[in-house]
Amino acid sequence: MVAAWGTLTGVVYIVLFLATGVGCVASIPRARTFTDIEVRYGLVGLLGLTGLWALFKTAFFLVPGPLQPPVYTVGLTSGFGTVWAWLYFASAYTGRTLHRNPTLRRLAGAVFLGITALKVTNPIHGLYFTTTEVTTPFRYTAIDHGLIHWVSTSLSYVLAAIGLFMIFELYVESGHDTKPLGALTALLALPVTIDLVAIATPQLIEFIYAPIGVGAFAVGVLFVFDRQFLAVRTKAQGDAATVVLDDADRIQAHSDAAAEIFPELDGATGEPLSDVLPAVTATDEADADQVVERDGEDGPRYYLVSPRSMTLGDSTVRVLALADVTESERQRRDLIERERELDRRNELYRAIISASFAFVFRIDADGRFGYVSPSVEEFTGYSSEALTGEPISLLGSDEQAVEAVQDHLDRVLDDGESVQVRELPIETRSGGTVYADVRAEPIYDPSVASDARTPADVVGAQAMVRDAGERRKREGLISVINRVLRHNVRNKLTVINGHAEMLAADLDGEDATKADRILEAGTRLLDLSESARRIESHRELSPELEPVDVAPMVGGLLDQLTDEYPEASVTAQVPETALAETQPRIETALWELLNNAARYTGPEPTIDVDVTTVDGQVLVRIRDDGPGLPEAERRVLVTGEEGPLVHGQGLGLFLTHWIITNLGGEVSVATGQGTAVEVRLPAPSAATAASGQLRD
Repeated sequence: MVAAWGTLTGVVYIVLFLATGVGCVASIPRARTFTDIEVRYGLVGLLGLTGLWALFKTAFFLVPGPLQPPVYTVGLTSGFGTVWAWLYFASAYTGRTLHRNPTLRRLAGAVFLGITALKVTNPIHGLYFTTTEVTTPFRYTAIDHGLIHWVSTSLSYVLAAIGLFMIFELYVESGHDTKPLGALTALLALPVTIDLVAIATPQLIEFIYAPIGVGAFAVGVLFVFDRQFLAVRTKAQGDAATVVLDDADRIQAHSDAAAEIFPELDGATGEPLSDVLPAVTATDEADADQVVERDGEDGPRYYLVSPRSMTLGDSTVRVLALADVTESERQRRDLIERERELDRRNELYRAIISASFAFVFRIDADGRFGYVSPSVEEFTGYSSEALTGEPISLLGSDEQAVEAVQDHLDRVLDDGESVQVRELPIETRSGGTVYADVRAEPIYDPSVASDARTPADVVGAQAMVRDAGERRKREGLISVINRVLRHNVRNKLTVINGHAEMLAADLDGEDATKADRILEAGTRLLDLSESARRIESHRELSPELEPVDVAPMVGGLLDQLTDEYPEASVTAQVPETALAETQPRIETALWELLNNAARYTGPEPTIDVDVTTVDGQVLVRIRDDGPGLPEAERRVLVTGEEGPLVHGQGLGLFLTHWIITNLGGEVSVATGQGTAVEVRLPAPSAATAASGQLRD
């Protein structure tokens, strides 16, 4: 009989398997260009083993009869290896991780080695296959497969079906047009049909035709349907909504999910992306992940556009993956808006601080700077970074100043008090001294409710610093001028008044009257000088308030009033105690009011004084029966406004207004039948009254 290559049928078999083997091996270089390394490994393994299997099948027809069983065994072993390469490829291509599972890999290796051992030892046990020389349709060694072969083959078909399931599932879920790929993949099952037909008819040899289907599939996805193959792969990378572009940015394919987001994609295959979706084009040109906005039923929706390229040989597709990031993008934009609002507020606070304070700082419970505003550098020469973490004593000008600061700090941190310090000396970085007004407030543990806070909950202090240098210079100059003028004025007036008294005693008539007028004018100037002295003496006193019992103070002032003005009729209603949050120097202001009422009311003035506590305030009311306070003096007392014609009475009333208002009080005047002046002073809280030392 004629050998296989001597018949047309034999030649067909030889050419078919040879072409399959050569085609698979020749396709390996292209498979190696696939971007995804794991898919690449799977494809190369599938092509290599399938090609080897097909070439050994070709050799089976060409080698002498005694060599055909060994050649068939080697080819069969290669064929069994294609099953595992196929599963590796299917798992990697569909985005699964089965091919990475160590247990499955060890199990696959054990099964492969076990089946291979049965194949190699078949000449001993003959359970895998036996051979018979036949002459139809041409002369060759026919393979009669045994039970182990069919078990192995059944296992191979089951495993191959699992891979097919993974592939077809991806096709369905991808949303792309996968009909061509589905038909190509179906070729894998065609050789199985041929195998079954070969069992039933002698016209086909029983020879396992699987390499032909595997080779057709591998070559098809690499050379014919490569772009679709790449596009579907994007679904396995977790992208439900994708748009596939070619090198010219024309739309090649898109998923159904992408069309739901962008209905413009329907029927747009082959059109430039810039014409169909210009907004997406703009983000894509950034060559990085960008967000595109679309109108939705519940407001704007946001999609993250992630561009990437996939390459297979000379075929390159760009895939735009669209991920719905509406919730996170809304949160991000809300956060950005909040940050902008915070920046605006911070800038506002900075401007307020810059306009109101030299700098602000925060100190912790250990007396160290926790935060210092940047403006501190202009005032002290220290940067905020240099001061942060340092003890507050670093800015002390000397030991006395440091001790004073520590005492004030203890009041804030230990007692929870608010502290104001006037003209505190601060040492600068260069060794100079600057002066500042400082106000410090306690900072409480935020976890403690405001109505439950105690001094034990104080965790730090917030301080505001004002530059007092210019005021100190100005007031120092004024003080010097006042002392010089007051000294000279008093001395000269004393001389003038002395001579005026002598002239008034020596002269008669109109000349004596003129001398008396000189004496009266001199006395007024002396009163004016005394008022200026009293104003200056109060200028540098501390503004800090404390509990003061006003009742005995008023009682003492009334005794003094009746001694100096015995002709005055004074009535008073003063309780035993009237506690106010003020300073002892309030006595000066009250005396100015009483003295003014007695001096300017008339020759026999009537004065009524009441002290009461009303609505959390101590009310001191002084009424007289005089002609009423002139408007100019009333304005000085109530508002502190002093006109250009300064006189003794007006300056005294200005001092009264200045003292009362600087101690947190209020003053009002009612005129009619006489004058009624009301002074309202804040009453201390129960805690302050209990902890403070009473003054009277």
